[in-house]
Amino acid sequence: EIRTGAGGGAENRVSLTLPGFAGEEREPASRDRRDTEASVCRMLYRLLTRATGRRIEWGVLTGIRPVKLVRELREQGVSYQEIAGRFTGRYLTTPQKAALCIRTDEVQQQAIRRSDPKGYSLYISIPFCPSRCSYCSFVSHSIEKTKRLIPAYLEKLKEELRYTAAIAAEKGLVLQTIYMGGGTPTVLTAEQLRDLLQTVNSAFDRSRCMEFTVEAGRPDTICRDKLQALVEGGVDRVSVNPQTLNDQVLRQVGRRHTAAEFLAAYSLAKSMPFTAINVDLIAGLTGDTVDSFRDTLDRIIALKPGNITVHSLTMKRAADMIGEKNLHLTGFSPVSQMVNYSQEALDAAGYRPYYLYRQKSTVDSLENVGFCKGDALCLYNIYIMDETHTILSTGGGGVTKVVLPGNRIERIFNYKYPYEYIDRFQTILERKDALREFSL
Repeated sequence: EIRTGAGGGAENRVSLTLPGFAGEEREPASRDRRDTEASVCRMLYRLLTRATGRRIEWGVLTGIRPVKLVRELREQGVSYQEIAGRFTGRYLTTPQKAALCIRTDEVQQQAIRRSDPKGYSLYISIPFCPSRCSYCSFVSHSIEKTKRLIPAYLEKLKEELRYTAAIAAEKGLVLQTIYMGGGTPTVLTAEQLRDLLQTVNSAFDRSRCMEFTVEAGRPDTICRDKLQALVEGGVDRVSVNPQTLNDQVLRQVGRRHTAAEFLAAYSLAKSMPFTAINVDLIAGLTGDTVDSFRDTLDRIIALKPGNITVHSLTMKRAADMIGEKNLHLTGFSPVSQMVNYSQEALDAAGYRPYYLYRQKSTVDSLENVGFCKGDALCLYNIYIMDETHTILSTGGGGVTKVVLPGNRIERIFNYKYPYEYIDRFQTILERKDALREFSL
């Protein structure tokens, strides 16, 4: 039962009755609707915490961009100390999560200042993978089933890239970062990568571009010829992502490579003139344990990559793993221990959190955090999360986000699946024409 004092009462009240539990919480009433909503959420959260014995570390704070909230408050003149108090008091987060957001904002400030008022980032989608991992919910397809679509897809993608570049030039926009993701872009052959990168370099003015990242991702797609094609094409950052170094867990989640193959691919990438290498890990994979995760993280830290990104397992309906019964989708689980250990260990090793986001259906309502050493942060990751910087997206599943005056955001969606992207390509170009109407 929920009763609020919005009509003039002195207090808000929430009563909760469950089998074996009955409780009530009260807070002073407010005439502000948002304060009333926050009050009800806090009271219900406290009651559910008492009823279940479980506490979610993010409290009642919702939304995928908590660091953006820190930035907005800071720009209003609120001190970090006051922001931390608001996070723990109004939203009931733990002090550790409040501090994590503040530390991330501190690192992001310099990167955000580097964003030109006319700047934008380019996203290039390659929605193909060598096989589909059981936890994956991205729009990606195994090349075992869709390899025949790749040549036609690439021809359309190159046309969209040229079309997008022409519009960006008309609007006087400045290309600042490029990110090629997926999927796994390195499922393409070295020849296909060279051809695609030649299109990017001929179509776009890269004279003020600060970084070009390619998510090489799966170690089983990486070879010297492909990495050399990336270097020749002006790529200066790559991701090589094992997710875990436990071979048994890799087999269980459908990763067709071993820890040894990751180490070989990482060593190969390290020998090339990339300015930074990112390594992705996932906390909470089926069959993984706290000790196994710690071992993986410790071994990755010993490699000293410029970036380490720790994702908390997120179970979406599109993921094959969603039907498994042994997942803890609510409450505390060993995943919280994994995430907390990662943040302590990375901090001790000199890494700083530089971007953070949350997703629905994440185990323990946890977060994904990118860590960097020195200046090895990925600007693109900050710009897409901060939403102060236009992202022009190309390829299947791409979502263009145009930042307009007043921080208003307009989105333009591409069709998700490769066959849709190919068959309905003219509609995609017509949607892109909307960019010409925006005051950028």
